[in-house]
Amino acid sequence: MFEQECIPFAPSLIESMRSLGYSFPSAIADLIDNSISAKAKKIDIISEPGSNPSLIILDDGMGMSVDKLYEAMRYGSTNPLENRSEDDLGRFGLGLKSASLSQCRRMIVVSKQKNIVNSYSWDLDYVIEKGQWMLKGFTLEEIEELPNINLLQEQESGTYIYLSEFDRIKEGTSNISETFNKCLNDMIEHLSLVFHRFIEEGLNIAVNNLSIEASDPFLLSNKATQRKKESYIYIKENKITLKPYILPHISKLSQEDLVRAGGKENLRSEQGFYVYRNKRLIIWGTWFRLERKDELNKLARVRVDIPNSLDYMWSIDIKKSTATLPDILKKNMYNAVYESVLSSESVHTFRGRKEKKDKDIEYIWERVKVREGYRYSINRHIPQLKMLEETLDDKQVKIFDDVIKLLEESFPVSALYVDAAKGNLDQEKKDEEDMDNIWADLQIQMEYVKRNNLSVKCYYEAFMKIEPYCNYKEIKQRIQEEINKNE
Repeated sequence: MFEQECIPFAPSLIESMRSLGYSFPSAIADLIDNSISAKAKKIDIISEPGSNPSLIILDDGMGMSVDKLYEAMRYGSTNPLENRSEDDLGRFGLGLKSASLSQCRRMIVVSKQKNIVNSYSWDLDYVIEKGQWMLKGFTLEEIEELPNINLLQEQESGTYIYLSEFDRIKEGTSNISETFNKCLNDMIEHLSLVFHRFIEEGLNIAVNNLSIEASDPFLLSNKATQRKKESYIYIKENKITLKPYILPHISKLSQEDLVRAGGKENLRSEQGFYVYRNKRLIIWGTWFRLERKDELNKLARVRVDIPNSLDYMWSIDIKKSTATLPDILKKNMYNAVYESVLSSESVHTFRGRKEKKDKDIEYIWERVKVREGYRYSINRHIPQLKMLEETLDDKQVKIFDDVIKLLEESFPVSALYVDAAKGNLDQEKKDEEDMDNIWADLQIQMEYVKRNNLSVKCYYEAFMKIEPYCNYKEIKQRIQEEINKNE
């Protein structure tokens, strides 16, 4: 046996790393993460449009020494498995480089700390020319020639990033100036949402001297927004916080509220979980398949705060724009979904209002009042459907949903009316002797829950509200005993 070092070929790998999937807004957001981690209070983004546009990102953070700057420019500068400070927004040691070069071919970083200024640059064409991982360094005289560098020189400390040669934007448009301005507008909208909590706490992010306003997806400034009870999930010593919010009815939303909520047309698509990592929004507008996006659910949004120590569980990617709900958390998060969705349904009255004889019972068939009269739909919240849906993949869920819709559309209203009028319906009630059979049937379903590691307590609580189980006092008592066992 022998060993030999195998160093990646710089030109090939650095070009390949450009295709990690960054959008223009997500790339700039990744750079701003570094500024926030450096304790910046003000971040200026300065664009130079035209036939060869450029972008400057300047912060007033703590800056970096020459050694720290060199390490920051190194690919894989930090181990993603290392413990980080609680407010650190980084993870992989790739963001500064991969985010910048995903959009342009040349990045220059200048950092000032203790009145000492240092600068390094990654230039893709220079790396290709040299065939090596070769950084460029700049002298003080060369630094002084950079655009708007005087803004950094006037500060006590901070970091300046200069991005140029936006080749990928150029290749995809016949009007680079117009396309670049659109990218800037998309970026502003993205930053106002992703960093809204930092902006609300005093962080100033300005684009060409115009400060970005926070875009609060929960509309906390509106008094009609409902704040539901906060709950917690503990993974070892790490705490995850869940806080459901119910947006006001659309009639109580101003035009400004609608813009902050993502627009009237996006209310339905933006419902769901909003996952924050150290107050930075990572992913939003998804129920992680714990619930389906529904017209009556569109006012429900659940804020989820996770610490960076649990990154590995959520499969957060380098771009910090996607996350996957860990199986271990699904059963604990279901209650937050259930409460927020039901509250949204009670507020929302656009197409229909569910009518119940007993608010404490979840009926299998729901009678929904609409403008034209009534329609009947299958209750998607009954546990039998929920447990099945949680164990299907995305393609199977789509087929499953299509089958449910087909059943609803085929509901034999006319035939049912005729049979009911003639007294031909079999409405025989089960007697008490059938309770053992009902209980045995429930246990079979609960075995499915246990086999798939779903929440036993949550499903028992759901079954207690569903017919026929809710019709029998003894069955409900047995269910309550099982719930107590699983507390």
